Amino acid sequence: MELEDDSVDAVLCRWGYMLMADPAAALGETRRVLRDGRPLAFAVWQTPDRNPWAAIPGMTLVQRGHVAPPEPGAPGIFAMGTSERVQQLVTGAGFDEPQIEELSFEWRYGAGDLWDTLTRLAGPLAAVIRGLSPEEQRETRAAIEDQLGQYRQDGELVVPAACWGVVAR
Repeated sequence: MELEDDSVDAVLCRWGYMLMADPAAALGETRRVLRDGRPLAFAVWQTPDRNPWAAIPGMTLVQRGHVAPPEPGAPGIFAMGTSERVQQLVTGAGFDEPQIEELSFEWRYGAGDLWDTLTRLAGPLAAVIRGLSPEEQRETRAAIEDQLGQYRQDGELVVPAACWGVVAR
């Protein structure tokens, strides 16, 4: 970063560090620019099993041969999914022991809302889906909706989600 050492009062990052090619270096740079004792606060998604809203569509695209399986350790939404990984990266960057809090909630989708989210807002997944033929889009949508069927309640999808909220100094 083109910032001077000890020049920043606080850093907030929502769902960003997990997507960086080298989160250890990114956290190290964050520590470098933060004044001593000042806070870093960030959120990262937990593991795929805690986030079926994203894991199931991604796995479905892998199973259908539209994307390669993610490489272990590669950047992605689940790259910092365990609290142990978060703690290791944060302390390795020179911060004190972080406060790590589980933040769990539910995404609620009405009819068609999840598909709309996947095709418009889901970054790399959206690009892959938009590139499929109309027939393959219909089949992929049916496969995703079938796999998410266990989360259907009273005409909507109620899908669990969980991330880590982290504060370090």
